[in-house]
Amino acid sequence: MPSRPVRATVHGGVARIVQSLPDIPISVDAAAIEAAMQPFLASEGEVLRWKLEVARRGVSTLARLLSGRESERDRESIESEYKDAWGAGYRRYRLDRTDLKPKPWHWRGRKLLLDPAAAARLRTLLFAAVIDDLKPKRILEVGSGNGINLLNLAGAFPGIEFTGLELTDEGVRQARSAQSDAEIAGILRAYSPLDTRVESAIGKIAFVQGDASAMPFEDSSFDLVMTVLAVEQMESIRAAALREIARVTRSHALMLEPFRDVNSRGLRRLYVKSRDYFRGSIDELRDYGLDPVWATDDFPQEAFLGTALVLARKTAAGPR
Repeated sequence: MPSRPVRATVHGGVARIVQSLPDIPISVDAAAIEAAMQPFLASEGEVLRWKLEVARRGVSTLARLLSGRESERDRESIESEYKDAWGAGYRRYRLDRTDLKPKPWHWRGRKLLLDPAAAARLRTLLFAAVIDDLKPKRILEVGSGNGINLLNLAGAFPGIEFTGLELTDEGVRQARSAQSDAEIAGILRAYSPLDTRVESAIGKIAFVQGDASAMPFEDSSFDLVMTVLAVEQMESIRAAALREIARVTRSHALMLEPFRDVNSRGLRRLYVKSRDYFRGSIDELRDYGLDPVWATDDFPQEAFLGTALVLARKTAAGPR
């Protein structure tokens, strides 16, 4: 399929290009992304069902806004919400599941009904391409949750020292349990789209409980700091978290977040507001000592929440 054209978004008078996959300087095979999501794809092209699901989400979003029940993403609410999510375990990642719970997604003009468990699998291909390009020795994921992103990556990159920082004790507990559970190891071995040639590497990941606004790490401790829908939850501490990300990285930050650039209109804009999600723009990263190098949203996306993958380089000048 042809790639979508490059487009520019403008915020504060500054243009930022959100590019298609062929136009960014990493090698990502769109066919591999397609294959990664197939086990979790309920259907494609069911326009009426897709629109009905989007409409349902739209109604609930508007109801929340009109009632004044906008979510407030404080520490207590985040821990409560994700305790149940992480407690669900790793069976959701089984490739032979028959109990899919599809949500409306889209990619390159196609309407998809996709189980959310596909997300970490297909995104792993993007993260791996960045790692292949940058060749970092130490990687931190901020907001590592149940560890699925690092568990997917570690076996394919056994020479890298991975650390996950997670706010919730349940997330850390689940991630650590996955490191020594044979059944979970089997599920993850099949789930990862990478060649996990050194399975024992997952046991070396350091999962640490801590707050993104005051990280327990020295300055420039990591070559690459990653976030995956983590700063999304940190709107109330956005500035502190981004400064900390810039502080602890030596070189780069890789962020997959609902930047304002891809949620500026319609249901997406309302949904972000109703959930009190991250509302910063890509260009605003410069205010915190992170200079965007490239950005793309050319991968499967939830219909009601856009995300962009942004690679940023730490600046010598630091935060403004």
